Amino acid sequence: RSSARQRAGRAGRTRLGKCYRLLTEAAFSSDALPEQTLPEVARADLKDVVLMLKCLGVDDVSSFEFVTRPPRAAIELALEELYAIGAVDAEARIVEPLGPRMAHGPLPLLLMRLLLLAAEPEY
Repeated sequence: RSSARQRAGRAGRTRLGKCYRLLTEAAFSSDALPEQTLPEVARADLKDVVLMLKCLGVDDVSSFEFVTRPPRAAIELALEELYAIGAVDAEARIVEPLGPRMAHGPLPLLLMRLLLLAAEPEY
């Protein structure tokens, strides 16, 4: 709701304008629409961030001083997924050379893993 109110405030700021909401007033004021949305850091996939921090030498990512700290569960999930794709080992240490290559590649991590696997002779 706060985002919708902010967007409505922008309508007509520089010249005449209107803001149309595609829901009823009852639906807008009901509890179905939360007052505030979750911050992006709480919703985002943290695999890329965690792997990059690991490559930069941050061993304990959960104690890293983020501007807005992500939920601990999100960091743990990112570490589990990094382990599943082979970027970190069971102790959450970077797997050489795969981890750094995936972190510095131009594609999302899963596609980087696929690309690096395809380049291996046995595949």
